[in-house]
Amino acid sequence: MLRLGEAVVYKCKGIYEVEQIGTLNFSFVDRKKQYFTLRSLKNENDKAYVPVDDVSNIRKPMEKAQVFALIQKMDDIEVLRIRNEKFREQEYKECISGYSPEGWVRVLKTLHKRTVSRGSITSVDKRYKQLLEHALYSEIAYAMKIQENEVEQFIEDNAKK
Repeated sequence: MLRLGEAVVYKCKGIYEVEQIGTLNFSFVDRKKQYFTLRSLKNENDKAYVPVDDVSNIRKPMEKAQVFALIQKMDDIEVLRIRNEKFREQEYKECISGYSPEGWVRVLKTLHKRTVSRGSITSVDKRYKQLLEHALYSEIAYAMKIQENEVEQFIEDNAKK
């Protein structure tokens, strides 16, 4: 069970904090059901409501050792093999549906490779790039106690040489 003030990763949206635990007073929800009220650490007006009995969309953030381990294996994470361009976005969604940093890196590497080979980035790829860079960078920044705009350099400095 999560506690008040505890940090979590919510979907691919970044780091949130458990602000409240209890029922919600919205007409469209079951008022007997318990929810976690999550508040984004980046934008205090961004809130999410997650049923306490379904925490499949949230997880604990990586710790420092996990960040270093992820950075060390980034080169070994393979790009997606897009079998059919019509289903490319669906493959992105499937890969990131577990909300794992490895899946995010896999899609980001795929996006980078596609952009380099095409010479430009598509609007769908750009949207996923922004979403996943924020998700990954905010989690690494949180774990390492650095700013999100310092993460790219941090990864470079700590990658396999």
